[in-house]
Amino acid sequence: MIIDARQAGLPGEVEADIAIIGAGAAGIVLALELAEAGYEVAVLEAGADKFSPASQEFYQAEAIAPETHGPVNMFRRRVLGGSTSVWGGRCIPFDPIDFEDRPWMRYARWPISYQDVARYYPRACDYTHSGPAVFEAGEALPGEPAPMVGGIKSPDVVLNRIERFSHPTHFGVEYRPQLEGNPRIRLYLNAPVEQILTGQQGAVARGVRVHLGGERRLDVRAPRVIVAAGGLEVPRILLASNAERPQGLGNERDLVGRFYQGHIEGEFGTIAFTKPARDTRIDYQVTPEGIYARRYIWLSPEAQRARQLAGIVLRPSHPNIVDPGHRHPVLSAMYIVKNYIVPEYARKLTALEYQEDVARQGLRLGFWAGHARNMVLGAPKLIAFSQNWTRKRVLAKRKLPSVVLRDPREIYPVDLNAEQEPNPDSRVMLGEARDANGMRRIRIDWRTTEGDHQRLAEGLRVLAAAFDGSGTAQLRFTERDYAAAAARLTPIGGHHIGTARMASGPAEGVCDSNGELFETKGVYVAGAAAFSTSSFANPTLTLIALALRLADHLKAQR
Repeated sequence: MIIDARQAGLPGEVEADIAIIGAGAAGIVLALELAEAGYEVAVLEAGADKFSPASQEFYQAEAIAPETHGPVNMFRRRVLGGSTSVWGGRCIPFDPIDFEDRPWMRYARWPISYQDVARYYPRACDYTHSGPAVFEAGEALPGEPAPMVGGIKSPDVVLNRIERFSHPTHFGVEYRPQLEGNPRIRLYLNAPVEQILTGQQGAVARGVRVHLGGERRLDVRAPRVIVAAGGLEVPRILLASNAERPQGLGNERDLVGRFYQGHIEGEFGTIAFTKPARDTRIDYQVTPEGIYARRYIWLSPEAQRARQLAGIVLRPSHPNIVDPGHRHPVLSAMYIVKNYIVPEYARKLTALEYQEDVARQGLRLGFWAGHARNMVLGAPKLIAFSQNWTRKRVLAKRKLPSVVLRDPREIYPVDLNAEQEPNPDSRVMLGEARDANGMRRIRIDWRTTEGDHQRLAEGLRVLAAAFDGSGTAQLRFTERDYAAAAARLTPIGGHHIGTARMASGPAEGVCDSNGELFETKGVYVAGAAAFSTSSFANPTLTLIALALRLADHLKAQR
């Protein structure tokens, strides 16, 4: 059953076995799994069926530091389906090293093992519609050479892994019929939770309170509450739930909102392939199941352990689209329409690190004339690309994930994604400004460590050395690239991780290995907020796997 919570006929109080805050990937998976097990589930989604700018305004932050962080409302959505309504569909698992105790990063450890999560990846892939949980290229693409390019013998680099892509699956659309048709599920839309209700001085869950507008409230009484509202809203709700505890729930040691992680991102150097294009596998390929997959360059776990580094992946990219000097009609067209591209890729295409240059160039007629010239002179190439893009992206249900443009010289800029060390000084807090419902907005103070950037620079050197002398490919980084990696804060956008992290005890985290708050029994955290580390990987597949694990834990209790 789906209910618009703003309707006047709702009583002031309802009951459920479990209340789930948020209807994104984690919340929807949990609702379906727990209802199937016999629980009566109430799902509270702050947004509506469809996206609206007015609803999205509630996600505005009071303040963000540093400026390179990026707007927090761009990569999440206050709508049924949550951020799956705007993601690119990339599905990639965490690796065993991500769960190891790595002493060179003080807080980089989980209270669970890789195997505790890995056994749920097949079901997570089923939910995302990304095919079997096979991420080794030789197995996923039978008959194809496994590595991106042959001839690289170094144990410091891995070239035979793939990332898989879902439709991308919008969970609010894909699973709406099941949510609506299940008699054990009541999904309340337009139901922003303003606090979690507790008893015994905040020691046990009693339910949640929903703001219905004006003085109207709806109390959902439930002995179990799962907070699955995303890495920024989870700390906001926990910190605002101060009926019995002024410091908020789970925050006796001032850890809620700390350890805020994302991914260090940027464009560094180039990769040049000397093999013919047919022997260089940098484009998307289709698995036998019809799933798009793509290889990447990964700093090996062996190199990470031996040199005390963090996870890094590199992907061949295309020139910065901002500068019309690339002379490519497709890149100029992409820049012109960047505001209409899926936000996960709009972040890359907008190239936040170049915004200062754009501001200066954007007022000059020559800047726009350059893009127009590229599109006019390259019209035949642009028309051919547009036809192919329309067929494979616009009209297809399983969409081509992104643009990969072959360079006749086989030289490509390198796009980087790197792991961030868990840092208690990097945090999400409550500000003084309030939204239209009276809830305090968040303030973000995102911080990297000196170790983050030293590991990044050293990791790039190790990867470059791994390609030296291969005769098939060369990674080229200048001293300026290494200096930039070691010095600058690179933009972060879509991944909000670790703000209510799980740990082996309350001295280092907010919740236990099952996601239950140490201080309040019956309140659980689901999603990337509960991650102990960020890995280099996009969090969606792993957060679904952890949601399935939590569901099994609660099923066992029943």
